[in-house]
Amino acid sequence: MAVEVVLPKVDMDMETGVIAAWRVAEGDVVRQGDVLFEMETDKALMDVEAPGSGRIRGLAPVDGEPIAVGTPVAWIDVADEGDAVAESVSASSGVPEVAPAARSVAAIAPASPIAADADERTQAVGIRATPLARATARESGIALEAVAGSGPRGRIGAADVAQHHARAASQPSPADRLVPFDPVRRTIAQRLAQSVREAPHFFMTAHVDMGALVAALDAHRAAAATTTRASVTAALVYLVSRTLVDHPMLNASVDGDAARLHRHAHIGIAMDRDGDLVVPVIRRAASRTFDDTVRELGRLREAIASHALAPSELRGATFTISNLGMYGVDAFTAIINPPESAILAVGRIVDTPVGRDGRVVLRPMATLTLSADHRIIDGTAAARFMADLRRAIEDARALA
Repeated sequence: MAVEVVLPKVDMDMETGVIAAWRVAEGDVVRQGDVLFEMETDKALMDVEAPGSGRIRGLAPVDGEPIAVGTPVAWIDVADEGDAVAESVSASSGVPEVAPAARSVAAIAPASPIAADADERTQAVGIRATPLARATARESGIALEAVAGSGPRGRIGAADVAQHHARAASQPSPADRLVPFDPVRRTIAQRLAQSVREAPHFFMTAHVDMGALVAALDAHRAAAATTTRASVTAALVYLVSRTLVDHPMLNASVDGDAARLHRHAHIGIAMDRDGDLVVPVIRRAASRTFDDTVRELGRLREAIASHALAPSELRGATFTISNLGMYGVDAFTAIINPPESAILAVGRIVDTPVGRDGRVVLRPMATLTLSADHRIIDGTAAARFMADLRRAIEDARALA
């Protein structure tokens, strides 16, 4: 009877392995549990043991080529009465010769007095382990007493040591702290995970000259009677909402097998509230004056700070703006807030050398990145929206 020796699967995601070296030769007599060969995976080098006792044959070549898990790489001819194994033991007058596998593996272990003492202590308490497993345990500082062996009669192999080490490394340290999601964070996690799964995102980036917009904001702040400070975000809400009027697919949402085009642009503003993301909504933004937009944005910020925001003020956005420029972020991509079809990510304004009329000049530039849902928005539609938004931002009379 022949026992098949196959390339084993030692990891959940392992598909192939490589025979690094055979520790036995064609025709050698092996016992169950003897090391047959070293196998190299993408994570480790480990030894593979004999699944039975007998004479080995049909060794696969050592050529460095990947072998699929489960492929036969040798066979062990098992004598009906175990004659082959018995002959190999008695041939040396009762003193079995050290097999080539044992000699080869033992040769790679450190020959220091400390290592020898460790091996003697391990053997003294009756722990069965391969030489490579002992060497691996020493190098990793692992006590073999703590490792569960998967070999015959509980023998520990190098793979057992590696798995024990991986499990120990994955355990949280005493300093780790588990913070359960609160209801707000749980909802955010569910909605954004849904968006990534269901909406095929694509991204479009534009570097926009913010000089005219900054100048318009400065002029407005100097002339405004209100104490609420006009911000870049308020200006973008004002300009984006008006640009969306001519780009209805950017102000739409998926509704089954159709696109729902919204009559009004309700602009969501991504904000932070005690470490959580909230998106209050400025409704009918395209119908508001810039002063009204500034006041409404200020009111929403105060409501968030005082925890006075009504749930209804967090629903119904048709397009969202996320501005992280005030945190020093140059550029980023944002996840679409479902069921919307797009979100605009805004980076900080930075003086940047650009070409103007054949000269290199410094201009206050910002990077705007649009995330769009490819189910209802095509690349050209997104590009036209970005081009029109750029023109609106770079128009000095934008906030007049």
